[in-house]
Amino acid sequence: MLASPRLSIITPSFQQGEFIEEAIQSVLMQDNDSLEYWIIDGGSTDNTLSLIEKYQSVLQWISEPDKGQSAAINKGFKVARGDLLGWLNADDIYLPGVVSEVIQEFQKDPNLMLLYGDAYHINNAGDRIGNYPSDEFDLDQLAFRCFICQPTCFFRRELIEEAGYLNEQLRYALDLDLWIRCGQLQKKRPHWKFKYISRLWAYSRMHKANKTLSKRKESFEEVGRVVKQHFGVTPFNWIYGQLEATSGNYDGYFRKSPLNLILLLRSIFKWIWVNRKNPLYLSQYILQALVFPTNSVGRLTRRLGEKD
Repeated sequence: MLASPRLSIITPSFQQGEFIEEAIQSVLMQDNDSLEYWIIDGGSTDNTLSLIEKYQSVLQWISEPDKGQSAAINKGFKVARGDLLGWLNADDIYLPGVVSEVIQEFQKDPNLMLLYGDAYHINNAGDRIGNYPSDEFDLDQLAFRCFICQPTCFFRRELIEEAGYLNEQLRYALDLDLWIRCGQLQKKRPHWKFKYISRLWAYSRMHKANKTLSKRKESFEEVGRVVKQHFGVTPFNWIYGQLEATSGNYDGYFRKSPLNLILLLRSIFKWIWVNRKNPLYLSQYILQALVFPTNSVGRLTRRLGEKD
């Protein structure tokens, strides 16, 4: 077996005093000597820094103004020394034993470049409120849904350096954009392996102050732009999400809109307009919906009735 690689975990932070200590503890409780931990704080003025200082003998940290989450994570990746990398947001949590499992998987396969597992959503209090719908890696499916729960994902430094790090212009779709670019690289290097392990590795916190929920409309709009940039089309679900969130009454997770014919029709018309330069995509999608109507109805029903 190859020598054990070092894993560096980065936590970007800004005004996360309510949750960050739990995140820190979930990293420090990992039983592995090959772990390096950095917190990159954007200059918090709440109690974040006092909490970080409690653990400064067993982690490394920086606190200074930055350009946002993507810039903070990139800064962390560049100062870290690990062969393997991952990031844990300040409101998320690792489960015990994750780091050892991850390092073992990479250690036994030099062609493994990206690895991810399962996660549950939790609320402010840490209660489970739903599972994250993870799945096997499929680049084309990333146009429709992000099946990689970010805190469960780890990768080799070589992969992210070649992908070009996180796009610092993005605020909401930074992880999805990175997974897509990594998948595009893998197509050019078929010996690279991306692996999904169906084991619970992390809790991803969903709360009303969560960036992607509190700015749901902006989040869907950015996802739509990222997907169109990479795939040339904007799938219907991103359009529906944008319009659902426009009123501010629904976030698509805790508060999903009831079945609304007007919303559905507006979404269809906007979807057609946004993709008007790709008639082949429109015709293929519409034909599929007509041939397999239960699939379309099922997707809409799940969206209206379940916490995905």
